[in-house]
Amino acid sequence: MSVEEAEPIQSNQVAATQWISQWDKAMIRSFKESEVSARVMIALLINGMLLAPSGAQEKASVLTGSASATHTQRQQPSSTDLSSSQMLAPAGSPDGDAYPLGTSTYGEGTITIDVWSPATSLEVEPKEASPAKLSADFVVAALQTAFRMQATERRIENSIRRGFPVGEFWIQSDLAGIDDSLILAGLSAANDTDRLALQQLQEQSGRLRLWCEWLIDAKRNLALGDYLTSSWALDNDERFQNTVACSKFLVSMLASKRLGNDNSCL
Repeated sequence: MSVEEAEPIQSNQVAATQWISQWDKAMIRSFKESEVSARVMIALLINGMLLAPSGAQEKASVLTGSASATHTQRQQPSSTDLSSSQMLAPAGSPDGDAYPLGTSTYGEGTITIDVWSPATSLEVEPKEASPAKLSADFVVAALQTAFRMQATERRIENSIRRGFPVGEFWIQSDLAGIDDSLILAGLSAANDTDRLALQQLQEQSGRLRLWCEWLIDAKRNLALGDYLTSSWALDNDERFQNTVACSKFLVSMLASKRLGNDNSCL
């Protein structure tokens, strides 16, 4: 081969060598730029976690081991004791206990943020007190007294409306039986509610006795002419009508086993 023919071949080899060298440098530069970009992205992720708001409602843990890979995992709160500056009693805490604030534990490429939400307080409505009830034994004895009062009132009313003479003897006998029933009712009273109901029975017995005594005195003085000749006198007798209404109310009150009041018994 002549010298003239060898020179083009050598120039081509030199050009190829230079092109390969430039290509290698470009590849190395591109790889370095990619590595730098990956490190920049990792740094931005770390900075973003550090600037996360303290009111977040979840716990994030970012673990970066190297420039080639990133891993994310969750970790439990550290058992290390917190200082007083890291404790806060949140508003709405029912017991006033402090809760740990968000903490950051720095390790080798590890960032941990712990967030605790305050416990919600539950308002308990007070229960309404149930009305006091009359005891069963007292109700039985008290009803017998109220029934005796009603029986006496009916006997007097029937005698007057039919024009029969008012029997002083049996009226006094009925009043004595009512007093005996009141004694038995008093012995059966077991609580304050029973005693209040017993007081109402005693007051009703006193009203009935006063009206019966007035009736007996009027008979002795021959002042019952209006009562014996017409029923309107008994119908217009306010004291007697209130006595009848009160006895009826006491029977219904005792049967319900609940204490009550009525205007007719005042």
